[in-house]
Amino acid sequence: MLPGEMDWQKAYQDDWTPWDLRGVTGPLRRLVETGGLTRLGLPERAKTAVPGCGRGHDLQVFAGLGYDVTGFDISSAAVREAEQLLRLNRVEARVLARDVFGLLPEFEAGFDLVYDYTSFCAVPPHLRRTYVQQMAGILRDEGLLLLLAFPMREEVAGAPGRPPFLVCEQDIARVAGPFFHTVETFPAQDSPLERRGAESWFVLRKKG
Repeated sequence: MLPGEMDWQKAYQDDWTPWDLRGVTGPLRRLVETGGLTRLGLPERAKTAVPGCGRGHDLQVFAGLGYDVTGFDISSAAVREAEQLLRLNRVEARVLARDVFGLLPEFEAGFDLVYDYTSFCAVPPHLRRTYVQQMAGILRDEGLLLLLAFPMREEVAGAPGRPPFLVCEQDIARVAGPFFHTVETFPAQDSPLERRGAESWFVLRKKG
């Protein structure tokens, strides 16, 4: 593997997944409860992509809103666990084993919303622009990228050369600027204790 890459399949098979909160992400739950998603003006059955969805905890939130949800993960082990979770909770969503760098042209302009949490930060910094370009490609015109950025403090980032890679507002603006307008940014609420002060929301709209 190249520097900064991880064997995600092995991580899930060995159950070494410290990024997994074992439940719905607190800031996402809070955003929904306070009407934060409603004000984005998404269609009633918004087609929603969740790259790097892992075990699928957050898929349940969007499905519960009536959205048409597709999760992607490179690890087939994660996909199997996500499918089991969705069946157990009788949640209607799909999960596909895909590399997030290979979603085009299959899913070109296929989504109204992309939700990202701990996927952007898992991408080596030199590949972030390419990743964001992929996300823009799977969004329809004026579609939204909802990014819960983490980690925004160096002390909670991964070891040198390993994810999660430090995220800063300037870097997001630099790599997303060619493809997205920034709609708004605001601090995350209800982050887990070890992530408090290291997470922020970024709402980005695809340029026409």
